[in-house]
Amino acid sequence: MGDFSRRDVMNLFAGTAASIALIEAGLLTPANAARNFVTASAGGAWGEHIDQIYIKDGGFKALTKLDVSSSYQLESVAASKIIASKGAPPFDVSCHGQSEVAVMHEAGALLSYVPSLVPNLADVPDTAKMGDHYCAMNFLLFGLVWNTKEIAKAPATFEDLLNPAYKGRIGIPAYGWYGMNWLHGVNKALGGTEDNIDPGIKFAAQAVKKNNAIIIENADHARKMFGQGEMLLCPFWNGIASQLARSDVPVKFESVPGTLGLGTGFVIAKGTPHEEAANKFVNLTLRPDLQVKFSSWNLYPPTNRKAKMPAELESIAITDAQLANTVQLDWKKVVAHRADYLKRWNEEVLS
Repeated sequence: MGDFSRRDVMNLFAGTAASIALIEAGLLTPANAARNFVTASAGGAWGEHIDQIYIKDGGFKALTKLDVSSSYQLESVAASKIIASKGAPPFDVSCHGQSEVAVMHEAGALLSYVPSLVPNLADVPDTAKMGDHYCAMNFLLFGLVWNTKEIAKAPATFEDLLNPAYKGRIGIPAYGWYGMNWLHGVNKALGGTEDNIDPGIKFAAQAVKKNNAIIIENADHARKMFGQGEMLLCPFWNGIASQLARSDVPVKFESVPGTLGLGTGFVIAKGTPHEEAANKFVNLTLRPDLQVKFSSWNLYPPTNRKAKMPAELESIAITDAQLANTVQLDWKKVVAHRADYLKRWNEEVLS
């Protein structure tokens, strides 16, 4: 029964003799017991905007006749719960990036979308999808962000991080944040593969040991360093670069070879008692007008080709040239090598 004890479930259905009898007989589990529709995502402003835009503005309750509960936690925690539930998931849909989706899919914990219930899927390019079980609602590019006030010319490659003129004022992401993903991106740009990380490790080691790179622990750390002018160049997000620029921080995003074309989107947990509603929810996250609303807040561009951007958001639209510089990763291999490459990162880059 997953995280539920027999007493918990019996208390949940106290007063309903038939349900208690089914529980005692082992025929009723949390997966098929009646409950609210549950979404999982990161909390804070992110979760609040998902609730407001895709649930309330999207009219999800009127569409499905279901009440909705939101469960906020780190995406990695939600993924672990879905896998551990063994088909009795605590959530119906959960918001993730590609690496966690790869782990959940490999564990057999996800359902395929039903195309007839997700018609907006057809208007999203394949670069935003993984198989038939994942589609991003925003384009998140992890490229190179630079200080336009102190750097005269836009960087053309990640190799600009090795320019001695920027020594001590460059950053690279911590492995436990997006360093693992970035390492694979720059590694591919330098001729490596998921099975051969040597070029990427060598490059990262040079950035740290020869150019005194700052290890950036999270997005807020990077925001602070750019905002205070202490960092001139760092692999970072397109959307946050736009947010900083809107706040008069002199930075700009560049999609350079090896840029990661990531995303964030909802998967459907295997064992959901609300499969039809889950597909309808995914369809709402791909609806062009709702994606534009979400983009207006976080400044990450929509994935739906039919999304019509207002004039003030035209600058954040993803171009074909930017997508051409992104790399496609074999996420199954990325995850499989995670521990081995972390060991090499600690020993060869940081030591």
